[in-house]
Amino acid sequence: MVETAPGVFIGTPGRRVRDRFWGVLAERIGEGQAVMAEPANNEQGWAVRTAGRDRWKPVDFDGVMLMARPRR
Repeated sequence: MVETAPGVFIGTPGRRVRDRFWGVLAERIGEGQAVMAEPANNEQGWAVRTAGRDRWKPVDFDGVMLMARPRR
């Protein structure tokens, strides 16, 4: 993986590395927010994970993943 900007990582790690990276990130996120797109067997071919306070949530809408914004 390459850090293209502070906190922005680009790459194609294996599943175990990706899961471990996400676990550490979600544990240490604090007041920040994080989003990860990863390959998946669905209509779009990818899925999204989110972490952090007041986070947007991925929702399945008839087989299409959309991001639901929290109400304020």
